[in-house]
Amino acid sequence: MEKFFNKVLSVDLKDEEQSERIIKALNCKTRRDILRLLSGKTLSIWEIAERLNVPLSTTSEHVSVLLKAGIISVVRKEGSRGQSKILSRQYEQIRIELVHATGTPSKAEVRREEIPIGSYTDFKIGKYCGMLGEEGYIGRRDDPTTFYAPKRHEAQLLWFDYGYLEYKIPLKEVENKTLAGIALSLELCSEAPGYNENWKSDVFFEINGVPLCTLTLPGDFGARQGALTPKWWKAGTQYGLLKKIEVRKKGTFLDGEPCSDICIADLAVGGSPSLLTLRIGVKEDAKNRGGVNLFGSKYGDHPQHILLDLVYKE
Repeated sequence: MEKFFNKVLSVDLKDEEQSERIIKALNCKTRRDILRLLSGKTLSIWEIAERLNVPLSTTSEHVSVLLKAGIISVVRKEGSRGQSKILSRQYEQIRIELVHATGTPSKAEVRREEIPIGSYTDFKIGKYCGMLGEEGYIGRRDDPTTFYAPKRHEAQLLWFDYGYLEYKIPLKEVENKTLAGIALSLELCSEAPGYNENWKSDVFFEINGVPLCTLTLPGDFGARQGALTPKWWKAGTQYGLLKKIEVRKKGTFLDGEPCSDICIADLAVGGSPSLLTLRIGVKEDAKNRGGVNLFGSKYGDHPQHILLDLVYKE
């Protein structure tokens, strides 16, 4: 059974890291053949190797590239040959945007801010929570006071059942220029005890107190090892979905699709100096209160923290 979490993947050429991963993944006939085989179905690595008449080791290398690009997903299942990796395709289409999605001219200036997931400036969370660094836990599990720990800035995976994290980003450039668009990219999934592939959660996003959208995540993913997740971390969440939220001149978009009427003018970004305040969380009274996991650059499938693109024009 194939799962399409996003039917269309939009690739912005201004996002060099994403563009490089996608272009590398598609710049090979064998990898394109694998994607064709996965159209409307799931297959094991053994089945793909047999159908393409390619050695299993070579097939595994190609699968690894497609996995790191986020184009396919894999789960492990027991079969007649032992444990098998069952592959499915994540997208029906890949769209390369030659002009930045905000619709501003290519001469517009884009400033990128990478926000470490542990660099929040405020929080309010429930009891069931925790965070990991590269080599182990930071503080104690299920103790909200851990989120005050000085080492929180080293977090590579953090989670909570409800509440929010708040990040503040200074925007000094606004004094001389106009902010024409904002694009937010991050990897995340729901938070269940251990993990649960079918565990919905309604995650909200706000900028400067203005609700942008609510994203319903389908599950907490742990059936396979995350491409970047350290091998020692085996008993829980492994990877998430890479999501992109854009606030443009005429509305807010989630993965390239309209999701609300909030536009850049509604965010009241101004003053001297100006601050952008971002909140990410799960409301206590949410219909699907399934918590949230946020991934840093060393965990999950995508080598990034939270990425914030700020598009300015004179």
